[in-house]
Amino acid sequence: MSWQVEICMDIGELEIDVKIEGGVAPVALVGPNGSGKTTLLRTIAGAYRPRSGRISIDDRQIFDSKSGVDLAPEKRRVGYVPQGYGLFPHLNVLDNVSFGWRGESRRANRHRAAAELLERMGFGYLISRTSSVLSVGEQQRVAIARALMIDPQILLLDEPLAALDVSARRTLRSYLAKYLVEQDVPALIVTHDVRDVRALKATVYVIETGRIVQSGSVEDLQAHPASEFVAEFFDSGVVAS
Repeated sequence: MSWQVEICMDIGELEIDVKIEGGVAPVALVGPNGSGKTTLLRTIAGAYRPRSGRISIDDRQIFDSKSGVDLAPEKRRVGYVPQGYGLFPHLNVLDNVSFGWRGESRRANRHRAAAELLERMGFGYLISRTSSVLSVGEQQRVAIARALMIDPQILLLDEPLAALDVSARRTLRSYLAKYLVEQDVPALIVTHDVRDVRALKATVYVIETGRIVQSGSVEDLQAHPASEFVAEFFDSGVVAS
């Protein structure tokens, strides 16, 4: 599977002009605060509308300013995990995760599929809890599970592991790396932690002030950094968000 994102847009004081191409391996999007990483993810998900440009996933147009294509967010088949998680506070974990299921509509089937996914991800014990009582780390895990439930054509993760403790982060990194390979799901992941990039064997795109300034493997960027940010990112391993 191949995919590409090509966007030219203005939003506030930020202009974004990027082209990202991906394949089987995830793409990690890194960059300083305010560079446009979250805005880019929200644009692909349909929360922002570019003034011009094109967004296609596996040759399927979801936005094209020239031809007038602009699919509604719910029709884009985008699994999006924002930093705020977006869980429904009045629903328990099982209902939150099963909300976006694309299979048969019967409630029992949705719940069974959601329960199986939660067990595979290692936190089936959360099933009956109301999302409003979950810790921040637990909310993040549930949000990722819900994004996977929609059988996404692309998975957009905005700092998906930042709120987890060391043990949970390691476990979820391992699960995501395995899932993305097995399901052949394209993923675009915003992170400030080079350990996420390495664990997911991701191709790296560096964005600064709305522009892609460098892309390549961890080894390439570490050996030949194009900016001070890139050098510091791979030197420290973790850049504060």
